[in-house]
Amino acid sequence: MKKSVRALVGLVLLDAIIIGGAWWMIGQTQSGAWHSNDPAESIRLVTTFAGAMVGIVTVVLLLAFFRHRSAGN
Repeated sequence: MKKSVRALVGLVLLDAIIIGGAWWMIGQTQSGAWHSNDPAESIRLVTTFAGAMVGIVTVVLLLAFFRHRSAGN
């Protein structure tokens, strides 16, 4: 497997893990399994953090993809 393809696979997997984890944490908060003084604020914080993480991972791995592609890998 080429390094550029590995970067794209890593991008998809890491984004899916982050989104899945955020979805699970939101579900725990909404169901009441996790107690919070302000559930809406907790959900907003989780979605903001997950969105930032997805953005950072996507940018870094897309840069890696294009760098490997230009190097012929």
